[in-house]
Amino acid sequence: MRTGLGVTGALLGLALAGTAHLDREVDVAQGVSRAFEEVSERIAPSVVRIESARRLDVGVRPLGEGSGFVLDEAGLIVTNAHVVDGADAIRVQLLDGRALDADLVGKDTESDLAVLCVEADGLVAAPLRLDEPARVGEWVIAVGNPLGLGHSVSAGIVSGRGRTANITTYEDFIQTDAAINPGNSGGPLVDLQGRIVGVNTAVADIRMGGQGIGFAIPASMVSEVTAQLARWGEVRRGYVGVNLRELRESELGGLDYSGPSRVAVRSVVRGGPAEAAGLEPGDLVTRVNDRPVTTVQSLMAVIASYAPGTEVQLEVRRDRSEKAVAVKLGERPRPK
Repeated sequence: MRTGLGVTGALLGLALAGTAHLDREVDVAQGVSRAFEEVSERIAPSVVRIESARRLDVGVRPLGEGSGFVLDEAGLIVTNAHVVDGADAIRVQLLDGRALDADLVGKDTESDLAVLCVEADGLVAAPLRLDEPARVGEWVIAVGNPLGLGHSVSAGIVSGRGRTANITTYEDFIQTDAAINPGNSGGPLVDLQGRIVGVNTAVADIRMGGQGIGFAIPASMVSEVTAQLARWGEVRRGYVGVNLRELRESELGGLDYSGPSRVAVRSVVRGGPAEAAGLEPGDLVTRVNDRPVTTVQSLMAVIASYAPGTEVQLEVRRDRSEKAVAVKLGERPRPK
């Protein structure tokens, strides 16, 4: 009898322990759920729906819909350049139902960002997360106007960073598996503290097998580009005047080089800053002002971050030796 009671007590103890473990798991799940609920509620007033159109002699032709977010209470709104491309009539709808006419302050097709301006009271700005980049594996939510469904939220994680997708000239995309659909373009990708880590821009081409892969412009690039658009209505980027290519591993042996850079000068633009500085075809660029470069995109991004007229020091590998080349940057020509 005593043995039977001992077994029963042990089983009861296991059952209670299992219940306690389940309760802890439920508490964790409810905590995550509340985090999503709170951040969704916090970011909601900052996210807007954008409708673009073109005025014609016979009326107005709708061009499409997208998303955006309030950058500051003065009325600046961020979205994708392709959302408002070709539009001369732009309407912005707030969460509270107000529909406002918006002016285009400026757009930059090379990063696919645009800044709009509206006049309204009670706007709620959303903060950009600039103290640290998005971390691979962290939870994020995508907020916007997918497929015309109005204010919608989807959740996922940051799947990768530093991605290129051959969509824009300057790419340093955050990859996410949070659902992004047509209409989400220009809306924010948000961390669980309600800070914007990126601007949702595109999805992988499903015809190429892409599924559940979205891309967002990182907050650091958003900050740099929108600051210039708000100030000048355009982006002024530094310009070296070279055509670049990435070397294969087999080509690096001839340079006696084992570092991380793969960026070589293919050709030098006649009359440009690179020619004046003495850069030559075949030079392997390894650093810019002590900032390492590894890919063509990383070198382009570093150069673009400097203002025209700035003198930068390029470290290059030439004829199996290191060489420092001082280049006074020109201004990158505007895309036509």
